[in-house]
Amino acid sequence: MAECEHLRVGREFLESVSWSFAFRQEAHDRCYCERCYPPHLKDTMDVANYTYVIPRGWTRFAISVDEGFFNHHDVWDKWLNCYHGTSIENAKSCVEHRQLLLPNDTTMHGKKLEIREGHIKGEHYVFTTPSITYAALDYYAHTYHFQSPYNSQIYTIKVVLQCKQKPDSIIVQPETVDARRQGIKICSYIPNDKLEWKTQHRSTVTIYGLLLEVKQYHVHNHSNSFQYQQIRNTQNVSYEPATISQTPSSPPPFKTKVSTISNSENISSPTTEKTHREPMSKKRIALLILLVIATILPISALIFGQIYKNDCPIQPWIPRWMTIFGAVGLATFGLLFIILLITFKSCSDDINIGGCISGCVLCLLVFFFLGWLITGSVWVFPANSKVQYNQYNETNYCQENLYKFTFGLLLAQYSLIGLVICCGGILALLGLCLG
Repeated sequence: MAECEHLRVGREFLESVSWSFAFRQEAHDRCYCERCYPPHLKDTMDVANYTYVIPRGWTRFAISVDEGFFNHHDVWDKWLNCYHGTSIENAKSCVEHRQLLLPNDTTMHGKKLEIREGHIKGEHYVFTTPSITYAALDYYAHTYHFQSPYNSQIYTIKVVLQCKQKPDSIIVQPETVDARRQGIKICSYIPNDKLEWKTQHRSTVTIYGLLLEVKQYHVHNHSNSFQYQQIRNTQNVSYEPATISQTPSSPPPFKTKVSTISNSENISSPTTEKTHREPMSKKRIALLILLVIATILPISALIFGQIYKNDCPIQPWIPRWMTIFGAVGLATFGLLFIILLITFKSCSDDINIGGCISGCVLCLLVFFFLGWLITGSVWVFPANSKVQYNQYNETNYCQENLYKFTFGLLLAQYSLIGLVICCGGILALLGLCLG
């Protein structure tokens, strides 16, 4: 039977990055590709009374362990299986140190560890996960190009460490890649709210395998494309210790054995941090606040129109005008608020919520308000010279607050239109002068 391609390519890859043979335990290498681990076999196993998710599609290259430590603590039977997505450089450093280090630790080479750019600040923990799918996300597991010296075929290779972790050291928390807000279930076997494990006890996480996901490279066949497209941006991604420099010089693509995947192919590389979902800008927050304040006008108009609906004999349509203006204005601002809130929560200037439908509705409302403004002017301004506010049983009476508020509201609208026209004219002139 021919040797498994994944095992062969994985070994070639490890040789190309000078992976130390001293840490290898080849007798326990295991491939979980479809050929070596057929679909009819279990996707999960029960280990130490917890779900162990089989790393289907991955190939494990066993790491030598401290047998005395494992036997003393009964690690194989009582500790849980977990994963830690990383880069091949960091994986080598972790294996050399025989553990995952914490931020502010100093390596044997004298380098002080820091939290990687773009990850949660102040989280001085070691992070793992019971889900291979979560560990393999591009936020954590780095992807490499590798050209096999055997057949010159190009492969993509992802890196994840396979570990055992002491159960009582684990703090369980939800995923931090924004999947819950987007309604995405990351792993079929572990719920989103239990996807991250963290601990401050270094010695309670021990590495026993290096997992490589080996795939033949195709331009349009992106590794983890579902997760990459659906769970791309985040503010709260957990920390992975940067044990060595993350900005090595990049060789020309495919000219050497290992190179990073370019951003143009929409796969994150080890030299490039993930894109962040930017928080809502101050400008957007101010606009939302302004919109909320602006709703006071239509609410006030609606209240005045209802309270004084029978208190303006000089022109009975004035309170009705106020009521309709308030109701339609309130509905308009409500629609705008919902559209803007949804758009801003997406935190992307490229997303157009509502599209053509919203544009048409808002356009119709603008025409309505212009027409209603002219109609109100016909009813309110001619009555200004005749209206009196004291003798309510006279035909020229109108409740003072109602009439003056309506009069002022009409003037404010005309002033706003004039201001918009003036600003537009000034901008047009500036454009002509500068153009």
